[in-house]
Amino acid sequence: MLFAETMAIRWLGIEIPVLRAFPNLILMLVFIGASAGIAQPDRKVSKVKLTCALLCLIGSVIIVPITGLKDLSLRIEENNSTAAVIAGLTLISLNALSLLTIFKEIGTTVGEGFKNRPPLSAYSINLLGSMFGVLAFAACCFLNTPPWVWLLIAGLGTFAYNRSRALLLLLAPLVVASYFSAQGAFWSPYGKLEVKNFNVPAGSIFGQGNYMLFCNNLYFHSATHVPDPETFAAREAARQTANQQTPESAEAKKDEEHLLIHAYKWMKLPYRFAPHHEDVLILGSGSGNDTAFALKQARDLKKLDAVEIDPIIGNFGRTIHPDKPYLDEKVNLKVDDARSHLHRTDLDKRYDIINFAYLDPGGTLNTASFMRVDNYVFTVESIKDALSLLKDDGIVSMSFATGADHPVTARLYNTIKAAWGKPPLTMCEDSFSSCIFLFGPGMEKNPERVQSLIKESLQDDKELKLWQPNAAQAAMRVASDDWPFLYLQFDTTGLILYSTFLLFTIIIPVPFLFKVEKSSVLAPQCFAMFVLGEAFMLMETKCCTELSLLYGNTWLVSSVVIFSFLTLGFLANLLVLKLENKKLTRILPLVYLSLSVLLLADFFLSMRSIALPAAGAKPLTTLLTCLPVFFGGLLYSSHFKTVKDANMALAANLLGVTFGGLLENLCVVGGIKSLSLLTLILYLLSALPLIKGKADSKN
Repeated sequence: MLFAETMAIRWLGIEIPVLRAFPNLILMLVFIGASAGIAQPDRKVSKVKLTCALLCLIGSVIIVPITGLKDLSLRIEENNSTAAVIAGLTLISLNALSLLTIFKEIGTTVGEGFKNRPPLSAYSINLLGSMFGVLAFAACCFLNTPPWVWLLIAGLGTFAYNRSRALLLLLAPLVVASYFSAQGAFWSPYGKLEVKNFNVPAGSIFGQGNYMLFCNNLYFHSATHVPDPETFAAREAARQTANQQTPESAEAKKDEEHLLIHAYKWMKLPYRFAPHHEDVLILGSGSGNDTAFALKQARDLKKLDAVEIDPIIGNFGRTIHPDKPYLDEKVNLKVDDARSHLHRTDLDKRYDIINFAYLDPGGTLNTASFMRVDNYVFTVESIKDALSLLKDDGIVSMSFATGADHPVTARLYNTIKAAWGKPPLTMCEDSFSSCIFLFGPGMEKNPERVQSLIKESLQDDKELKLWQPNAAQAAMRVASDDWPFLYLQFDTTGLILYSTFLLFTIIIPVPFLFKVEKSSVLAPQCFAMFVLGEAFMLMETKCCTELSLLYGNTWLVSSVVIFSFLTLGFLANLLVLKLENKKLTRILPLVYLSLSVLLLADFFLSMRSIALPAAGAKPLTTLLTCLPVFFGGLLYSSHFKTVKDANMALAANLLGVTFGGLLENLCVVGGIKSLSLLTLILYLLSALPLIKGKADSKN
């Protein structure tokens, strides 16, 4: 089930971008459907419904990327009509119903296993299967396999269990269809990548063999030949002479070469303001344009560290980029998360320029600009880490794809100001709707030089404008590791739409999927399992966040973290299996006490502020982060051991996980650390049935 769940989250989230507007929606739908099936394993889904659901999902992932549906947004604005928003909601609704149907059928299969075995033994088998599912999908990511392979593995696994020829006949054409729909695309551990030719006029100084890279069916960036400074200067002089005779029209400014000229001038800004260029760090180096530019522009360059999280995109810079910049002996390409690289950099390493090169996820702003989207690269702590790696006259350059009026531009400005203690030099332009921030010690050592360079830059590129926030923008909340919501805008219409849709897709289906009676999933005996499910979801979010900051937010780290959680749950379950009920009753108060101490410590203390030895900081932080997962597993298995109806208890737990996915959004108000307190409250609530049981036994 975990393999199918991960496949659904990744595949649907990629091919149907509008689904990304609702964080955790796919996960919550999967658990609602599965819990309904587990609670009622005898109520099988009809073959007609199952067939329609599979056809809807596969049809969506094949059709959406080649139609205008891929551009649907949930923002009602000038470029997005009410009809388009309705179309987006309809598409989400159809896929939501399909997911509920498919995972209800999967849940009935899981439910049959729990119905015929002792609860904890069945749970151990379930955890082992989940661990295998994580490993299988991690292997698929490592091998860069396309979705038809995932579907084939899931289908063969299902067939091996139930031997259904009808299912095999249905899945075979779907696998074939998904195979042909994936042709021409590269599937990295992070998304679907497509390379499309990008031609410029014949004789252009930007050469041939350029390409545009699309990520998850949306434009991501372009890779072009970078001319050397002398060639560019000669071309620009000829262009200015021609413009004096025939002024450039607005249409001409939209042509590809004009945009490339503007991009060239934009990339030049950090090297113009930095006094020295010997050591350069580029975060989010992509296919290599910024790296190729540095190799041409920085004449005194000795060493360049290029950091790119996606291994396939990084490989493009070695193989198909016109300049193949990552093959240069001065360049050290590191496949890593930008934020974690700042942590891992040697303490003796210092840079003249640190360039945050458009590290914004493609398409996020179109669909989720009023939603919670975590981003730990642009926080106060991240910027402080970058500043600490500069030389005495080094600078940080940060480019972002938002213009002068966008709230993200203001949040970035305020965040940099909070981290550096001074306002950054900020320039915006309209061609790409972009902004650039320049800051660091090199920007303040020679004020006269900086002012001269500002004037020179504005004359060189007429589209550049100096920018400062107005009063409202200056009051915008800064991004931090505890509140990393760079894109969040409290748009009233958007939030109402978001909340209402979640109400209809998550809460309302529950009464229709479950029989509400004394033995149902909503009965009091399952209360503890429900709140433990909520607590687990919050714990998973909190731990994944803290460990990703420690080790990097890469697919490998995520896989290891989830596998570790399952392993801790498995070990906790084995311990409960071996303990007698009397001993278990004695240690439960200690388990609750340990959880209280650990979660309160996590809320009030910050490992960043504690002076720990370098060698022991990571292991100790990892241990303290993961220990609550083990103790939570002890509570879960202890309660599960005593329930009368294992199916209903497990269904209640999965339903709790679903509502935990809703509760975790409260962190947009209280911050990530507030999840520790909320998790503790939920764990303590799970003790109420035990207290009630003791009171009843005394009476």
